[in-house]
Amino acid sequence: MDEPRPPASRHIALAAELTEEIAAGVYPVGGRFPTEQELQERFAVGRHTVREALKVMAEQGLLWRRRKTGTVVLAERPVSPYVHSLRDLRGLFDFAQSTRLTVHHEGYAALSDRTLSGFTDLPDKRWLRIAGLRTTRADDAPLCWSEVLVPERFVPDRDQVRTGERAMYEIVMEQFGLKLDHVEQEITAGELPRQFASLLRAEAEAAALIVRRRYVAHTGATFEISHNLYPASRYSVRSVLRQRV
Repeated sequence: MDEPRPPASRHIALAAELTEEIAAGVYPVGGRFPTEQELQERFAVGRHTVREALKVMAEQGLLWRRRKTGTVVLAERPVSPYVHSLRDLRGLFDFAQSTRLTVHHEGYAALSDRTLSGFTDLPDKRWLRIAGLRTTRADDAPLCWSEVLVPERFVPDRDQVRTGERAMYEIVMEQFGLKLDHVEQEITAGELPRQFASLLRAEAEAAALIVRRRYVAHTGATFEISHNLYPASRYSVRSVLRQRV
């Protein structure tokens, strides 16, 4: 039987100890990291404690976690409050699992709204707009202001969306039988508007990153557009580019 969700100090302490071991070279960069089971047995803690500790370390850019293939050490020391490692489309699902969206605004938007700018060939004129604060699941730290738009014909069960437990594109794909074909991403620099500074616990007009994504189904239809605004120091993207053969 799984243990109850651990108090913050328990998994944070475990993450700190493991981070020190990585820095000391116990687990070299590029090498395999112990499994959840091995960590449970070594530290005599439950699965939730281990998982929460590993989430913290992954968000700091120390570890790369992948289901069924294990965990790899990425860096000797934390490189950012949140490092998003993208090797394939599954990395987007990992992001949804390690963060949570708290909805602040919900309603319909027109095609001319600024959040839709930058993307072309959008036949839909009316979109459901969900906007709110995205935080990390490990410690509830504010990460970004997030706006997600879905065409009216693909509006999902809004009760599921409001829980913040699943990404909207997952809900849409499941409800409408869609398969994700590709994601178009654009990252630009800007300034953090004053209206979001206090919410994100950041300085107004500080450097910011704007990450826009368009989700395209196997049918060719755009079924979601997202617009995330980050204080620049809180987000970085690590990608792996391979030579085509």
